[in-house]
Amino acid sequence: MKTLICKIYCEMRKWLTTLVASTTESFMSKRANILNVANFVLHHLLKSQIQVNHLKLQKLLYYIQAWHMVYFGKELIFDEAPEAWVNGPVYRSVYNQYKNLGAYPHITYTNPEKSEEHYDNAVKALDLDKEQWDFLEAILLHYGTMSHEKLVLLTHSEKPWNEARKGLAPFEYSDNKIDLEVIYTYYKERAES
Repeated sequence: MKTLICKIYCEMRKWLTTLVASTTESFMSKRANILNVANFVLHHLLKSQIQVNHLKLQKLLYYIQAWHMVYFGKELIFDEAPEAWVNGPVYRSVYNQYKNLGAYPHITYTNPEKSEEHYDNAVKALDLDKEQWDFLEAILLHYGTMSHEKLVLLTHSEKPWNEARKGLAPFEYSDNKIDLEVIYTYYKERAES
């Protein structure tokens, strides 16, 4: 299993490195509404029969934004900075949209026979170019199969979240924003190592 994950990760890095090399400085990526990105991620994972909950969705959005900035020259895929909550990065608007679901229960289709229609609508709502679609697929392939627990631990082990929570007790409330420049610098250095 570890070998397969390693192989997928290496392929993703190779593809993303090629993408970066092929983009020009004048390239401007398209921005999307964060709620549309969240909706697409949910439907993509559900269609792929991958479990997802609100906590996992938040971490996936964080990694989508972080790596998008790295591979598209600091361009944001959506206009919202994450907050450094106890369980990792959280986007307030997404939290407000899905808070009634709770943090831990797995999200499922309430109307499974319309799942394909919901997925198609989620795709149509995102106005991304081909490079961004390929990027999104690569990120979801890499991070989407991870459990919410692993994603929380991953974000807790990384500088951006820790820096935003500096001086706070482990379970202390925080709505501190995670600095987008810190996110960009941290993941850019990881991509280059």
